Amino acid sequence: MYLIWLSLEMADNRQCALYIVQDTQSGDVKIGISNDPKERKKEIQVTYNVGHVRGVSITWFLTRKEALIWESRFHKKFKLKHSAERGGKEWFSLSDYEIKSFIEWMKQSTQDREKKIQVLKDLIHKKIG
Repeated sequence: MYLIWLSLEMADNRQCALYIVQDTQSGDVKIGISNDPKERKKEIQVTYNVGHVRGVSITWFLTRKEALIWESRFHKKFKLKHSAERGGKEWFSLSDYEIKSFIEWMKQSTQDREKKIQVLKDLIHKKIG
């Protein structure tokens, strides 16, 4: 039992991506998380009733838990925009402006994390050096 718990705990501590992909047929977007977004995109292409799926944007988090928190926030934000055509809770019919705003948030989120990582690296370097 301990090994199962440890395995699950370790999986939660791996980096995880928050992604947005778009069905080019309907224009609907899927907001989700994955430790392997390239593989997940392939799964989406096969699993859902979609045309071609294109990756729109992606941002990485240090843990799956953190990515899940942000995924949940965006699902709540767009809950009234669920795609009737796609079904499921992760597909949304968003305007071009909403998609662009989401992408801008992802870019800013990535830049903010990179700055924090650099600060930590600098602090570590000072302590060691």
